[in-house]
Amino acid sequence: MEKREFKRYGETKSLLKKIADKYGIKKLSDVVDNNRSLLYEKDVFICLHNIVDASLAPGDILENLRSAKNLYNSPIFAVNSQKGIFLIKNKSDFEKAILRMKDFSNCFHLNPYSIINTFLAIIETQITGFDLEKLYEKGKKHVGDFIKYSLKNNSNWDKKTLISKSPVLIIPIGAAGGGKSTFYRELSNVINISCDNVRYLLFKEFGPCFSPWESCLAWWTVNQLTDSYLNNGYSVFYNGVNTDMEYRSPITMENSDPLYSGIPYKIKLIYFEPPVKLSQDELKELKAINLWTTPVDKVDVTLLAPNVAKIMELIKNNFQRTLTRTEEITNGKKQQDKFDVLYLVPAAIVKLFVEQSFDVPKNEKVIIIPRKEISDEKERSAFYRRYAEKVLEQ
Repeated sequence: MEKREFKRYGETKSLLKKIADKYGIKKLSDVVDNNRSLLYEKDVFICLHNIVDASLAPGDILENLRSAKNLYNSPIFAVNSQKGIFLIKNKSDFEKAILRMKDFSNCFHLNPYSIINTFLAIIETQITGFDLEKLYEKGKKHVGDFIKYSLKNNSNWDKKTLISKSPVLIIPIGAAGGGKSTFYRELSNVINISCDNVRYLLFKEFGPCFSPWESCLAWWTVNQLTDSYLNNGYSVFYNGVNTDMEYRSPITMENSDPLYSGIPYKIKLIYFEPPVKLSQDELKELKAINLWTTPVDKVDVTLLAPNVAKIMELIKNNFQRTLTRTEEITNGKKQQDKFDVLYLVPAAIVKLFVEQSFDVPKNEKVIIIPRKEISDEKERSAFYRRYAEKVLEQ
């Protein structure tokens, strides 16, 4: 990655140093003081820096914020940037944001990344007009309703053993269609905290739109809920594709950089094997297909290597199935399941997750679930149940 030039590097660092000094967080100070820290390559810092830059630049601050972008050059506060729709209601107040950190002091016991991400989330709620505490409370009610529903309707759940002294954070790793949902149904007494569900719950009025501000606030809520329920003795299924090692390292610490170190959870990684194995040349061929410019149903799979063609068929079928189901929900033919929310993800994003799913986690404690096509429902459940029991062994 090319080295970035930061116009407001000093001012942004100064804000983080104020947090470290005010709340006595040495691990944060150590990361911020290291000018070669991984922090300065990460989206969390780049978003924060560019918001600071927009806020300190001359001119109309609210107008400046429209130009603030993330690591991937996407406007942070867009709802639909092509149509010029942004969610920018207020200027940020960095000093108030620093004081507000005390209301979320649980992050001080996590890693520096979590602390900085909480600060960014506070600032983004200032600008977008949301209240971080209200987002969390809305998510907490959703999870509470899910627990009540599961105790009433799921025979695998038992109120007597729901809370334990050694709760587990279960992190599935695998693309859509890999077996994660089937596996989860065989887990006993494990809360499903899904970013899809939380994102839809909090931001359905915006699409959801998958813009940086929305992703930051949705994932912050997921992580806050995860921390709260684990600390109260509940095991948690961290429901997402989680296929990018760097993207999940703020929780898993697979990258042992000081930015990520300090997460206190008992973690188990569950890797779901892709349907076929690809050689490096085949993976390169898959990555070369651009589904942003070519619709998935227009890709000529006859020109592809057989294994790559199989993967493309999987992506197409997954996308088409989701498209059909979301259209049925939109047209009122089916109801949205509030505990298993479904909405359309671009085929190009589905493909990206599939590509990433070929990177097998190196963690020695990872449990690998082999890909098996089992048509019989009872046999399929029994297969996943064996692995579910293995995961929950203390």
